[in-house]
Amino acid sequence: METTQHIIARCKKLISQPEYRNEYLIRIKEKYLGIIGYFSNYIPEEIIAAAGFYPLRIIGCYEPSKPSPHSLYIPVCSFARDMYSAASSGGLSYLSQVVFPNSCDSMRVFAQMWEHAVNFPPACVLLHPINDNSNAIQYFAEVIERFAGKLHQDGGNLITQTRLKETIDTYNQTRRLLRRLYDIRKINDTFLAGSDAVALMTAGLIMARDEYNQILSQIVNQGPREIHKDRKLKRIMIMGPLMDNYGFLSKIEEFGGYIVYDNITNGSRYCDLDVEIEGNLYENIARRYLTSGPSPTLNSDKEISDQSFQALIDDLDLDGIIFINQKFCEPHVHKYLAEADILKQMNINVLMLEIEHGRVEVDERDMLRIESFLEIAGRS
Repeated sequence: METTQHIIARCKKLISQPEYRNEYLIRIKEKYLGIIGYFSNYIPEEIIAAAGFYPLRIIGCYEPSKPSPHSLYIPVCSFARDMYSAASSGGLSYLSQVVFPNSCDSMRVFAQMWEHAVNFPPACVLLHPINDNSNAIQYFAEVIERFAGKLHQDGGNLITQTRLKETIDTYNQTRRLLRRLYDIRKINDTFLAGSDAVALMTAGLIMARDEYNQILSQIVNQGPREIHKDRKLKRIMIMGPLMDNYGFLSKIEEFGGYIVYDNITNGSRYCDLDVEIEGNLYENIARRYLTSGPSPTLNSDKEISDQSFQALIDDLDLDGIIFINQKFCEPHVHKYLAEADILKQMNINVLMLEIEHGRVEVDERDMLRIESFLEIAGRS
């Protein structure tokens, strides 16, 4: 049996070493009809898996891409630029197809340019709604069912109710294990470092689901059950979009921060709700994906969102929040501005950092800001 340290090391290699990740995925590909890459939490993994394909969240490359004949220019966010460069130079050629979300302007531009400058793999846009009311859920259920039909045509596998329930149960198991991981880390700061937890979470977006559930179960079941809070450590929550640079997060820990929780795309927003098994499965999937960890590109009830956010902050007993945004990610800037007002009223310190996606090192300016912030962090 692997130790937790060995598992975390393997997860970090999957995230940060493209050659290791590609070798892993090439081996995986032989067991499936193909690998379908996607860019958003709004793309239902259960449907892709039930159709016999391998769902892969595309997180980034972490290596210089070959020169491409076209570029996405500022103010498109650095994640979209990084991935477009990789795709146009053949870095995603192992995928069978790509699914884009109906989300921010940067991803819309990326999807449009894909049609003109990327020859393979083929891409489509899953038109999920930007509201989460009952009409939106019904509409999205129809979109998902049509998407299932397209995957049936592409691969030949009919998505039966039995098969769909099986994949829903598998992914619900992942979500439950991840929530348990969060619960343990809330009360015990010796269990798993926040940077390691994010690496473990992110690797799950790449790793085969049965394998991932097995190692998650092992780590969670071995986790401590006693309460341990070192008040010398500053209890910090990180917020923002996709944050897969665990090296950046480790700097927060080096300066005395304990990342007790996160509100990021590849973190708590990925696992906060399950898909119901009873009833219309397509409607259940639509409801879960539209109401789970809402993105700032989704129109949700502001009063309810604000109340939920305040309750979360109170429960975590935080000393401060570090908002880590990808440069030119405007939706999350608006989210930061809205929630910074709430945090100010709650007397919680907030630090806003803007970084380039794929930049592994932490520049001296950000290190100084992090160190200074952690010195003053705490409730007044």
